[in-house]
Amino acid sequence: MNRSTILSTSPTSQQGTVLVVSLLVLLVMTILALSASQATRMQERMAGATRDMDVAFQASEAGLRNSEEMLDQLSVQPDPCSSPGCQVYQIDVLPADLRYLDKNWWDSHGRIFMEGEDNLDIVHEQPQAVVEELAFVPDSLTVGQGAPTGKTYYRVTSRGFGATDKAESVLQSTYTRRFQ
Repeated sequence: MNRSTILSTSPTSQQGTVLVVSLLVLLVMTILALSASQATRMQERMAGATRDMDVAFQASEAGLRNSEEMLDQLSVQPDPCSSPGCQVYQIDVLPADLRYLDKNWWDSHGRIFMEGEDNLDIVHEQPQAVVEELAFVPDSLTVGQGAPTGKTYYRVTSRGFGATDKAESVLQSTYTRRFQ
């Protein structure tokens, strides 16, 4: 082969196909990177919301436990009342479903049992709880002799918030106590 043959077979002008293909590959990689970053952001938001709901649930549980502990520490049976701010409410004074009541209702009827050193630092608002006397069930076999003995049933409802006011949890339990 001589030199003139080699020069005559080489292309005289560039087509630019490598440039076009590399730009298309770069475009596809950019789209993949953007969709991956959006998915990561969405997962971070979901993880944050899940954590917020978990904190709200724990705060509501703490309010529930403190209310039950308050009932457990009483030496005499409390007199239920019907006015806002009661320690224990009479039966059928409170609404049957407390989940959807607003902040004003909880501020006037609920009690914050966690104050001072027991405050939860991570929550948006301290948990509040209401206690309602449900029933007294006598269990004594003697009738007409002295005060009847038995168990008193209480419905304890607690409302807690997470780190933001967007996560709210309302829990309810039935607590039984025998007073002597």
